[in-house]
Parts: sequence; structure tokens; C-alpha cells
Amino acid sequence: MAVPAPSAAALFYDPRCGPCTLFARVAEWTSGSRVRALPYDGKEAERDLGDLTEEDRFAYAHVVDANGRRSGASIMAPLVEHTLGPEAGHVLERAPALDQGLRWVYRRFWNYRSTHGCGAMGRS
Repeated sequence: MAVPAPSAAALFYDPRCGPCTLFARVAEWTSGSRVRALPYDGKEAERDLGDLTEEDRFAYAHVVDANGRRSGASIMAPLVEHTLGPEAGHVLERAPALDQGLRWVYRRFWNYRSTHGCGAMGRS
């Protein structure tokens, strides 16, 4: 695996959830080291997500990059840009229906995760 660039985006995910891990690893792999998949409970997560409530921290995937932190369905556009390149990000800006479609996919995925008891879901 390539060494991530220091300016790589961080994608925080639930490592105890198989589909979440697959999603994070595919994003990391396709990015050519522009995305680092990191667990919710790691050292960097404490720095970047420490201000979130435990419920918000573990309820969504989060992307942290030079533009700040995005959570939930709003991670899709930055992930597209980080994995496929800046031009792909511009395509989403010009095609709002595609952006909405990606957000819909994210919401369906996370709904499956929450209804099938993956990993951190149901933490107290």
C-alpha cells in the first residue's frame, strides 16, 4: 500500500462493521493515497472528532481535509474528488442530480448499517 500524503483526507469509519470497512478501504485504495481510512476510536479521531458527542461521532462516516470536516451524506462529494480527482468534483458541482444520487446511496448504506447492528451502532 502506498504511503499516504501528509495532506491526505481522513475518512473516519467503524472498523467493526464489515460494509463500513469495505467502503473505507475501497475509498482509500482508489484514491492513490489521497484518502486515509482511520477508525473512529483512533488517536487521530480523538483530535478531529473529539468535539462531537459519542452519538454523532459513531453514527456517521466523517471526512476531514483542508476544507474542514463533513459528516454523513455530505462526505460523498469530497470523497469523489479525493478518489477520482478534482475534475470529478467539478462534475458533481455541475450535476446536482448526481450529487443527490450519491447522497441517497450513502443514506441507504448507513440505514442498512444502523438497522443491521453493525459495530459501534448501539454503543452506550
